[in-house]
Amino acid sequence: MSQTIQLEEGVSRPFVRRYPSAVKMTEETPQLTDIDSDQDVISRVMAGDRDAFALLIGRYSDPLYRHALGMTGSPDVAEDILQTSFIKAYQHLTEVRGRFDAWLFRIVANGCKDWLKNIRRTHLSYDEDDQPSSFASPDEDLDRTELRSDLDTALGKLAPSLREAFIMKHVEGRSYEEMADLLGTTVGALKMRVHRAREALQALLEEKYA
Repeated sequence: MSQTIQLEEGVSRPFVRRYPSAVKMTEETPQLTDIDSDQDVISRVMAGDRDAFALLIGRYSDPLYRHALGMTGSPDVAEDILQTSFIKAYQHLTEVRGRFDAWLFRIVANGCKDWLKNIRRTHLSYDEDDQPSSFASPDEDLDRTELRSDLDTALGKLAPSLREAFIMKHVEGRSYEEMADLLGTTVGALKMRVHRAREALQALLEEKYA
């Protein structure tokens, strides 16, 4: 099943609801190459080659989807945020300054934080997508599922900036230097956010498991 990204009136691009194949390639879709830099692709789009934007979608869909999924806990929400972010990026390509990947990441990150702020006003739920291990007993599976659920719930109670830092460091495995580059902040500030996130998670989990 596929959806389309409506980039502008009369222009749409296929967007597949499966990963890692985020873009449905056709004979008309330009193939991704290592030769084309982001700026090369952007220049092609700005020159009227709108199909070239599919290259950027294919290049960054996977890591951005994983980040959105880690932040929201919902595949459907992550896909919605990603599609909205790509539309926004397409519409504002003339505003790109510096690295495109960092600029695009901030669009997705802001979309995730906006969703978290809105969902806090109602309720926070997560889709459980863990597959049980064939080597685990039923009791172990139950314990693992409960712990995952409790951890997700605790993460959901963190401030968006702390949740973001924790996800990037401990789920995505990024270095502090890479995180600072993507978020436009300092390594020291991010270390503090991760530290505060760990302390908050420990306190929340200790309420149940102490």
